[in-house]
Amino acid sequence: MKEYSSATQLLNNLASKGFDLQIPINVEHIASMLDVLVIDDPHLEEIDSIGEISFCEEKAVIRINPFQNSYKPRRRFTLAHEIAHYCLHSHSSRKEFKDSRKTMSRSESYWDIYESEANGFAAQLLMPRELIVKEGNELILSYTKLHSVSDGMSKSEFIEQMASLFEVSNSAMVYRLKSLKIIS
Repeated sequence: MKEYSSATQLLNNLASKGFDLQIPINVEHIASMLDVLVIDDPHLEEIDSIGEISFCEEKAVIRINPFQNSYKPRRRFTLAHEIAHYCLHSHSSRKEFKDSRKTMSRSESYWDIYESEANGFAAQLLMPRELIVKEGNELILSYTKLHSVSDGMSKSEFIEQMASLFEVSNSAMVYRLKSLKIIS
């Protein structure tokens, strides 16, 4: 397997191998296609870890804290974040990462290049630009037809519905929509 410098590059490669690019993005299947083992590990709670990636006999292993990731969008983002570490930082080097609430926080990890890159990659993986545009346009069109109003859907309603479609948190969707300059 090669390293990937972007989530788009990874998704394009996986699509060429039969991965179905539809929402919500199946991050469990992506991990499987990358030959990465994913384990729910309750012992991570003891060390205040949300998730981590390590290597066991050359095989990448992602461990997810089930207590800190019981909210489905949180778990999906944690898994995407660890996949990002694998693709960007540890595939060749076998560098291990242990992530806490602090390292997973966008504002807290801003100055840590590894964590900042992994957060950006995870957002792109879970919310690819082409699907955001496609689903956003369909959502607005169906809303307009259904409600026959000229002013359209409110920004907060749009964010909520998009977050629900992509199975991400509202704050992750806001960040992604802002980074794509869809909202300000």
